[in-house]
Amino acid sequence: MREPSRIFIAFVIVFFAITNVKAQNKLYVNTSMQMTGSSFSDGSNHNSFFLNGGLTYQTRNLYLSLSLPIVFSPNNTFTQLGDTFLPNDNDGSTNSGNYFNKFGHMNDQNGDMMGIANLGIGDLYLNGSLNIIDEGSILPSFSIDGYVKFPTASSNVGIGTGKYDFQIALGTRKYVNNFSFFAQFGYLFLGKDSQSAIIDPFTLSFGMGYTFANRKHSLLLGYDSYSTIFQGSASPKQLSLGYNYLIKNGMYISAIASAGLNSSTSNYTFSTGLNFGI
Repeated sequence: MREPSRIFIAFVIVFFAITNVKAQNKLYVNTSMQMTGSSFSDGSNHNSFFLNGGLTYQTRNLYLSLSLPIVFSPNNTFTQLGDTFLPNDNDGSTNSGNYFNKFGHMNDQNGDMMGIANLGIGDLYLNGSLNIIDEGSILPSFSIDGYVKFPTASSNVGIGTGKYDFQIALGTRKYVNNFSFFAQFGYLFLGKDSQSAIIDPFTLSFGMGYTFANRKHSLLLGYDSYSTIFQGSASPKQLSLGYNYLIKNGMYISAIASAGLNSSTSNYTFSTGLNFGI
């Protein structure tokens, strides 16, 4: 399974901060609740739940975010790859989408799949975006984006790979009246063993946003995809819709819904959260 792409989540926050001038040069507390679910080849359905907490620092040219989730999940049901959750189907075949067994990092000694739900922490993420070219009257802005994943996930929830991941990307944004357009192209370095068949993928994200009602409301639509990660398995792809509501200057709520576009990604993800400046 997967969660909404990290570039999409970052853009939701950056977009809303940029469209609210008073939100610049601020430190935010980010809190959210999330549910991710998918169906499996044996006909079963499984959900994982996340309570996310973090801090975001936002200026005109810099975005930094640190986040760590508390996870309630059936053991070994999903593997977190970057910011995408991949379903661990239980037949272990090449085409089953069983990414967890392919990573082979955090199975328990019995190799149990989808056992009793467990409580633990997920991986720690440090995300960043640095603006390098300002937006002009015609040309968009450009930024260097990326993140580092620290393998802090509890082994009992089986959500992590036990390895560091690192992404570097080039992002671009353009604002036209109440509309915004964004895109990002990057490369993801995945932590893996020397004999692993994992392929480091390219990443592609793009979408658009719209603000209305005196910029108190905003909607964003985004598409995220990876290139091939495992030969013989579909490349993860998802479509996400985000909404923000400005409660007051420096405080807003966000909601994101995502749908997987193939068997390598979760069927759905829902997330809602409160973000406030300190």
